[in-house]
Amino acid sequence: MDYIPAEAFDELWEKFNKRIYSYFRLQFDADTAEDLCQQTFMKVWQYLCSYCGKIHRPRAWIFAVAKNVRNDYLRTVQSKKGNYDYADLYTREIPVEYDFDEALSIQKALKELTEQERELLSVSQYLSSREVGSLYGISASAARSRLQKVRAKLRDYLAEGDVNV
Repeated sequence: MDYIPAEAFDELWEKFNKRIYSYFRLQFDADTAEDLCQQTFMKVWQYLCSYCGKIHRPRAWIFAVAKNVRNDYLRTVQSKKGNYDYADLYTREIPVEYDFDEALSIQKALKELTEQERELLSVSQYLSSREVGSLYGISASAARSRLQKVRAKLRDYLAEGDVNV
């Protein structure tokens, strides 16, 4: 069967568009998330047009592309502003159905984590331990261990804010 980039792209778009958007939305406002999602799929399209083979682990690969797009964006913002205020990443509108005090405590707890810890939590929602390990260049067990430590740290911060999880 012939390799057709448009068909491969359509398949990846259908399967991962919402997940990639959600990955960015956890970190940025809706407009920025949409822009970064589009940039990610532009890179996917460029790759598919220049490569004539099957992507063996598409989910891990596409999230690696998204992570690189995110890092490029943060570097660009930082170079324009001097120092980027990472606290802005986790200040978003809070939906009405949430308890405001609880949502505020969750946002504060997330801000206590390092940027790498927040990113690990974010990607772990979409990737397996093996894929997270591949993304960070570590083993699957090391990825699980790091994630477990980050989750425990987040639980501790949430407990300080009287949020039950």
